[in-house]
Amino acid sequence: MARARVDMELRWGDQDAYGHINNVAYARYLEETRVRVFQTGAARERTGMEGYFRGEGPEGLKMLVASQRIEFLGVLEYSERPITIEMWVGKLGGSSLELHYEVVDGAAGDRRVVARAITTIVTVDGLTLRPTKLTPGARASIEPWTDEPVPMRRG
Repeated sequence: MARARVDMELRWGDQDAYGHINNVAYARYLEETRVRVFQTGAARERTGMEGYFRGEGPEGLKMLVASQRIEFLGVLEYSERPITIEMWVGKLGGSSLELHYEVVDGAAGDRRVVARAITTIVTVDGLTLRPTKLTPGARASIEPWTDEPVPMRRG
């Protein structure tokens, strides 16, 4: 499978009153994964996507989140072992990307997916905030990281 993997430490403050990782923390984990893949190139794998999705200066290309959906499949408890967020492109549009994720519990003995998510992002002009078509270079960097959509429980 064509997935970029980002290992992430859990923070003690990510827990809620019930003693498990709060649902709000997951949105931050997904955001951090996008930053590491698209901007800093800090995933386990070098994807080649870094640099195509961030323009320099206020007029440069930007990525905006158009929608995000998270399904929680299990409870994630705080652990010193990092979680792994696997991310890939499930759908590629003219100016949009549908990013698919699985959040894997690093403390589990086997591969236990605790959440699945889909984020639709749109590339926009930094000044007008109007959608901007993906460049041929950006499309070429994305194509190796496309895979089947994540299976969600509800439509």
